[in-house]
Amino acid sequence: MISYVIRSKDGIKGELHGGVGTFNVLIDKEICGAKKFALLINVRNPHIDSKAHSHDEEHGFYILEGEAKIELDEKHYQVGPGTAIFVPAGVTHKLVCSGDVPVRYIVVYAPPGPEQELKKEGKDSFKKR
Repeated sequence: MISYVIRSKDGIKGELHGGVGTFNVLIDKEICGAKKFALLINVRNPHIDSKAHSHDEEHGFYILEGEAKIELDEKHYQVGPGTAIFVPAGVTHKLVCSGDVPVRYIVVYAPPGPEQELKKEGKDSFKKR
């Protein structure tokens, strides 16, 4: 059933690609009818690197908790709470969790797409990228 107000407990949850943490899809076409973007809350485990990958969609991160390093097109940036990150479509990126606590962050994909692969494939998503 489509809803315009989604509580975290009602999102679609799963294991992030590579098993590095968890995702929680809160806004997408299936959940509330959003056609132009998707919104997730991800939690990345400490001391784990994701594989470098890219998406056809542009997206943004907003760090809520924890410390990390983001690699964008081979440039490195230290990020933490209160930091927004824009990842243009096609740009290779990876999040390196450098602290002792999980990194909790919001992800927005526009247009939507990668969240569908996460929901379908979970920890096995993005292997082909």
